[in-house]
Amino acid sequence: MTETAGQLLGHAVPVCQWIPSTSSNPTSTAPAYPRFPNDVREWTGFFRAVRLGAQQHNLPAGQFPIFTTSAQPLRVEDDAKTRLYTNALFPVEVLLPQGLFGATPAGFLGASDYVLCTNNYAVAKMPVEMKTRHNLDLRGYNFWDIYRYNDRRGIMDPNFKFKKRILSQIFSETACNGLHYGILSNYSDTYFLKREETTPTTLYVSRVVQPTDTKPTLRECVYYISQLAINDNVGDRLGRDGAFEVYDDDDDDDDDDYSYHDSHDYDDYNPDDSDGDGDDYVGLRKRKRKSKSGSETITSSSKRIITVSDYIGGGSFGKVFSGCYDNHDVAWKTCDAYKQQEEMKTLKHEAHIYSILKECQGRDIPCLFYKGYIYDRYLFALALQLIENSHHIDPSRLTKKEKELIVNQLKSIHNYGVLHNDISKQNILYEPKSHHYFFIDFGLSEIVDNESPKLCKEEKRLKRLLQL
Repeated sequence: MTETAGQLLGHAVPVCQWIPSTSSNPTSTAPAYPRFPNDVREWTGFFRAVRLGAQQHNLPAGQFPIFTTSAQPLRVEDDAKTRLYTNALFPVEVLLPQGLFGATPAGFLGASDYVLCTNNYAVAKMPVEMKTRHNLDLRGYNFWDIYRYNDRRGIMDPNFKFKKRILSQIFSETACNGLHYGILSNYSDTYFLKREETTPTTLYVSRVVQPTDTKPTLRECVYYISQLAINDNVGDRLGRDGAFEVYDDDDDDDDDDYSYHDSHDYDDYNPDDSDGDGDDYVGLRKRKRKSKSGSETITSSSKRIITVSDYIGGGSFGKVFSGCYDNHDVAWKTCDAYKQQEEMKTLKHEAHIYSILKECQGRDIPCLFYKGYIYDRYLFALALQLIENSHHIDPSRLTKKEKELIVNQLKSIHNYGVLHNDISKQNILYEPKSHHYFFIDFGLSEIVDNESPKLCKEEKRLKRLLQL
């Protein structure tokens, strides 16, 4: 007898749970994955190169802070974004021959605050990531001095605020997209970053630059790194054609065997979401994050060969890329785990529906091979079976038998108490190779009782769509 969705929920397990490949203990609390980046170093010679570049390009000199920021630190990220764009990015953009600072382009993995692009926003060259002093205030320390936990233990300044995952975020924005330069700023403090192909997991960071600085000015630094980025050749995405760890969405964050959580990071963290940004340091105050089932943080992971390749499309849930997961051709449904909280909830809901419809996978719906985080938790992603050479159905070209087959497939889904809730021609794919039809996009689906009238209404809607 077919179980209802309610019955399945009583004993449902995650689709994918990985055990650390190097651990003999499946409940080990050792970190489940290496940090991005593996090392942080000073970008030596940056300021000298900026000064030389300013002389060569005859940049406009002088100060440009329109608003004071020393007396009242900016605590709202949108304010910091506006001021950086108005006072630095836009004046530099005018001087660039072909670069523009704009919204994240379609083929960009993740969602940066600004992205320097060329070719009419078609080619991403450099991300610009904004924070506030609420979670980024190094109080005169340098990133390479405080990146490791032990280096922060002696910091007593109560105003010192740092999230290790902030560096992981901006690094992932560059590494995921094969880029080599980036900017990290809260407007009051701005840092310039570089990643090299010869040492792809090392991040080079400049000393802090402030709006009132001279020789060089903030604007001159932005101009210099923008020129480097525009003239740079985009490299391979880090992890391409290689094995790196992926981890399911129940993994807790960790930092050198410690795990922290700050429920007040309203800047880029949803306090109601259990997959928070974590890793917050405010002086020596620490909050240890615990698992729901006990006092220890339980992690799980595994090495898998994965690639993320070409952009396929996007929607309210995030972006879709072709790629590979553990020798399977897949469609990666992705969203930025830092900024796209609603999209991530939608993907998690869709993964949950796939777990309920486990018996339908590969027959009525695509197979779900993986759900969880990739690229050091920068992206939340689903790895779904790639429907080869697929196209949306055209009811006018379907036979009566084919239409009846599609209706029966929907009935199979309904037998598990799942209402698709978004029936359309775009959400039914045909695969010529297998001659199979697949229902896709369950982000809006609902779990209902098997006797719910909604199921009957949806079946009738499908029949009208199919002209049956």
